Amino acid sequence: MGEPVPSGSAGAGNRDSTVVEFSTSGSATAQWNVAGHLDGLTGDPATGKVIVTTNEDGNAHLFLIDPSSPQAVEYHVPKLPHGGGLDAISIWQGTILISASAPSGTAGPAVYAVSLNSSNNTASVRPLFADNATAAAASGKTHLALTDPDSNAVVPASAPRFGGQFELTSQGDLLQIFVADTSGRRLSELKLSQSVDDSVWPTSATGTLYVTDSANDVIWKVTGPFQPGTEIASVTPCNANAAPTTCPAPPKWQPNYLGKVDMSTGTVATIPVHGITIQPKGLLFVP
Repeated sequence: MGEPVPSGSAGAGNRDSTVVEFSTSGSATAQWNVAGHLDGLTGDPATGKVIVTTNEDGNAHLFLIDPSSPQAVEYHVPKLPHGGGLDAISIWQGTILISASAPSGTAGPAVYAVSLNSSNNTASVRPLFADNATAAAASGKTHLALTDPDSNAVVPASAPRFGGQFELTSQGDLLQIFVADTSGRRLSELKLSQSVDDSVWPTSATGTLYVTDSANDVIWKVTGPFQPGTEIASVTPCNANAAPTTCPAPPKWQPNYLGKVDMSTGTVATIPVHGITIQPKGLLFVP
């Protein structure tokens, strides 16, 4: 049947995505269909519900899933000024933050703060900061020119740097942006040595790192021991803006791999995984 188109435009095959609930043993326990190409998904600990975004390149949709209900509820999204769609979702200081993906330029919002109105099922958005905002960098102040806002996360307090802050990854630009408060004015930039997608910071030495691997059509469970506060990332060389059209292209342009990010220098080092080959995409750490 194929898969939905990321821009939400008409295409051959299936136009819906499926959200599946799994037990920790890997058994499917429930599922919900949502219109469009699913990308962003997170649970809201305050409500126990799941927020979903579809169509990361344009024509964005947003859904709310109550695990006790068989149907997802769609919330109308207004026209988005950055010209693209919606991607990753984080809940930070009680605010829903969503990446403004696939921008048409470098002057629009990079992240939206989103409010949901359950009385009429609508979403309202306000920019948190822009693709061309000013950020603190190693060399002083720098003007951002983000072309690929993608994944985001909340950095735990145990991290050696940027603890408690909101983080946005601009995947193609090899950048991570850290936000100190919800005004969106206090930004810091970390230049990376490689393109990365999702990032997680383990909060305990023991726990499970869940890794989605579309190349192998599997979800991996990776167990520790972990070093609390260390940034683990799915490294995606072929998603860098400078990557060749035909990719992977070893030795320089490798398939995806698990990496460790030095939060002081931005250097990304390979995490060796023995016995299997993992090509990671999405990451989730459960302590």
